[in-house]
Amino acid sequence: MRVSTFVGPLALACLALGAGCGQNDTSGGGSAATTVDRVTIGSNPSGTNVYAVAAGFAKVLQEQAGLRATIRPFSGSSVYLPMLQRGDISLGLNTSIDSYLSYHGLPPYTDRMDNLRALAVMFHLPIMYMTPANSGIERVEDLRGKRVVVTFRANAALRQLHHAILATGGLEPTDVEALTVAGVPEATQALTEGRADAIPIGLGTALGLQVHSTIPGGIRFITMGRDAAKLTEGMPGSRVATVTPTATTVGVTEPIEVADTLDYLNASTHMPDDLAYTIVKTLHDNLDALKRDYPQMRSMTVEDLAPADNFHPYHPGAVRYFREAGLWTEAHESNQQKLLGMP
Repeated sequence: MRVSTFVGPLALACLALGAGCGQNDTSGGGSAATTVDRVTIGSNPSGTNVYAVAAGFAKVLQEQAGLRATIRPFSGSSVYLPMLQRGDISLGLNTSIDSYLSYHGLPPYTDRMDNLRALAVMFHLPIMYMTPANSGIERVEDLRGKRVVVTFRANAALRQLHHAILATGGLEPTDVEALTVAGVPEATQALTEGRADAIPIGLGTALGLQVHSTIPGGIRFITMGRDAAKLTEGMPGSRVATVTPTATTVGVTEPIEVADTLDYLNASTHMPDDLAYTIVKTLHDNLDALKRDYPQMRSMTVEDLAPADNFHPYHPGAVRYFREAGLWTEAHESNQQKLLGMP
């Protein structure tokens, strides 16, 4: 797979925050955070790809589906996944990694989030370590002995991905000076202030562009280590992708290999089927416009909306729409039944 990334518009001021404090409800009627005309969308902080896409989709839901869509930015998706499980928020944008670990109850999640349901994939999220361009660090192997952010407290699930990236260069976390920060904004601040030598971040983010304009000489995204197969072995739900430079690419001056994850639009069993159907239909009907306005989504195809091999099940309302749209196959159905049959 070849991915081109570049910084897109930061999107829309945050819409008025809603309370979104529903009680558990498995009757299909939805919670207080999810009604027939109002949804709340959990996202990462302003300046991230997740926030930009979430804000853009909220605008589409309001203008095209008549839904009152509210953005609720958090420090990281590990914070709002439990809220999805409880029905306290309607929607959340979560990586395939976070979705996999939380639905299956794997660390850092102590309880299985079996209410989690996929609506669709929103975009590919390439992630790699970013360093000052003049640091001399060009590939993962060069991180040995360096000060490297490995853990985000607000998105602890990504630690396993970062370990897998290090493994491609033959490195264990003990081979670097492993740092823990609250989230991506704190990581970029540590790099800017010289307290970290490398931080993991999505390519094409506004925060990355801000660091590029602040650090003398700018930034560089390094390339995967020589044993790239270690990535997927260490972190199911991720894959290796090649990013090529473009006229607007920041930090990429030659083709590099990065970790690629999918960013899902997730809901829960608390969401009514008809509402889930409407949301997925709105995304499908407006995909071309979203791709035009948000570069993070430009590599998406209609088929990419509904992969058959995801690690958590689809919402029944999404399944109904994908069947009607001709996007649901026997492979989808087989995987869906396998996931729903898990203890």
